[in-house]
Amino acid sequence: MSVVRGAVVYYSRYGNNEKTAEGVAQGLREAGHEVELVNLKANKELAPGYDFLVVGSPTRGGRNSGPVRKFIKKNVGEQWRGKPFAAFGTCMHQTCEKGQPSAAGEIHTEMEARGMEPLADSFDNPVSGMKGPLAADGEERARSFGREAGEKLRG
Repeated sequence: MSVVRGAVVYYSRYGNNEKTAEGVAQGLREAGHEVELVNLKANKELAPGYDFLVVGSPTRGGRNSGPVRKFIKKNVGEQWRGKPFAAFGTCMHQTCEKGQPSAAGEIHTEMEARGMEPLADSFDNPVSGMKGPLAADGEERARSFGREAGEKLRG
């Protein structure tokens, strides 16, 4: 597959997951893909015509956010079966380090259950407290995740 068009869909409460989404999108662009950022605070719908989907949420109680759960339920149907996806999220350092349930893991499981094909394992970006900030290397880690997913899209 050559250059493809995709969406990075995210919800962010304190801005940490937004920074992560921006980093992931930047990495995908660096790999040569067209990417649109979709902030679920402003837009709950997804335009047609995307080749891949990347979805992210902050972790709350080991799960992804309500807006992301609603987005997946409403927007990820049969038209996405067989298409590539990736999942990301933010979580407290302790949660990420111990491999506890996270938003990214839940999103990954749900997208796979809907017939989508994973580009990578889910990506958890650690934050130092409930409101952040991201770990010092968090934005670069997000770009790296996006670049790696983008390379897999290129085949």
